[in-house]
Amino acid sequence: MKKSIIADEISSDLEEAFAVIHEMGFPYVELHNVFGKSIEQLSEEEVHTVRALLKKYDLKVSDLASTVFFLCPLREGDEVRGFSDSFHAVTGTVKDHLRWLENACRTASLLECPNIRLFPFRFPENRKPPFGTKEDMMRIADAIRMASDTASSWPVTLVVENCPYSHLPKGQMTLELVRMVDRNNVKLLYDPANSYRAVKENVPEEYLGWDTVSEVRQILPEIRHVHVKDYHYDPAVRPKPFIHVPCGEGDLDYPSVFKVLKKGAYEDACSLEPEVSRQGAIQSMKWLKEMNL
Repeated sequence: MKKSIIADEISSDLEEAFAVIHEMGFPYVELHNVFGKSIEQLSEEEVHTVRALLKKYDLKVSDLASTVFFLCPLREGDEVRGFSDSFHAVTGTVKDHLRWLENACRTASLLECPNIRLFPFRFPENRKPPFGTKEDMMRIADAIRMASDTASSWPVTLVVENCPYSHLPKGQMTLELVRMVDRNNVKLLYDPANSYRAVKENVPEEYLGWDTVSEVRQILPEIRHVHVKDYHYDPAVRPKPFIHVPCGEGDLDYPSVFKVLKKGAYEDACSLEPEVSRQGAIQSMKWLKEMNL
């Protein structure tokens, strides 16, 4: 497995982040916030700057963590909004997001990156759960097929992330989506911690049966990228009882997850997205190195 980390987890200064990642011995980086914007918004000139820095620090790109379909209404009248000023994201209609995807494909080609992340649409503020219903799934699948067509002439795989702020927070749900879409260039970005912290009230009951290890075992054949972070659940902390902690200090059973990945001959990236302090991110890098992937 390839060790990777999202660069802005270390620093918003790209060269500073690359220097630390190189020094820590990680051969791969994932790109999201770059030059104060989301990766799919970069100009060709900016992409060439990134490419020069990658060469300088002997790094390769595991994934473009685009925000395509995140802040995009799934249904007419849906109201979606961002949750963090530091999380840069594109907005607009499905057509707008497909144009950003085209630019992301061009960027991925220039950076020799194999994967581009897609989201299964942010859940709306003005519609009651559960989300990820059969109707939601069909609408998302239609949009992902259009994305597949957009990316079809590029040497990239679109990886759909199970995101707790989206219609499909559980890996079982994104597995069903990918099977429904049934395109060779559409696979999964699996985040076990996202699945763990999914708000149960938002999820249809039929998707609440698998624990994390069972889930990774079931969806493994479709996984092309893995995000790694950790949470500690504290019911006394409200309204958000899932607390970000450095990897290895939380509730996720990563040794068992990695064991399943190894047994299944998973060879793609495990990319850190710890969402903690810089010191905590570096601590997480040390932990991942000790996991002996």
